[in-house]
Amino acid sequence: MNIKKTKILFFLFAAFLIYSCSERDPIKPAEDTLLFEMPGLVDSAVVYGCYSQTIRYFVPDTLMLNNYSKVKIDFDGYANSDGTITFVYLKTESSQNIEVYRVENISGINRLHSFEANKPDNTTTVEVRLYINPPICGQNEFKYNRVRDLRIYGVK
Repeated sequence: MNIKKTKILFFLFAAFLIYSCSERDPIKPAEDTLLFEMPGLVDSAVVYGCYSQTIRYFVPDTLMLNNYSKVKIDFDGYANSDGTITFVYLKTESSQNIEVYRVENISGINRLHSFEANKPDNTTTVEVRLYINPPICGQNEFKYNRVRDLRIYGVK
């Protein structure tokens, strides 16, 4: 192979590498719009003994979902005890407490959560409910169920 053909092949290979490594936006099948965000600790149900507790966090914004077909919710869950449940409810003026998500115990809660739900109405509010009732506990033991970094999106 002569030098000229080698240079041409080298430049073609270099051009291919540059093109394949360039930044291009991936194709998004659905368009998500951030409607609400609460970074950091959203809420926490904490007990120091053998009793149950339920904490309710109401998203302070009413979601206007006229332009969306679904709601997508992301959050990070933390728990250090079984006997814990995290619920997510959508509420409208005509129907209360539509349970759209439920996860239980340490193995289910300790992870990132992301799910979609059909919108119940054009005007909707969101409630995150944290329940804890430790099955094994002692005096002054610190048990918790927490939600962090809540994000709510409208999905077209």
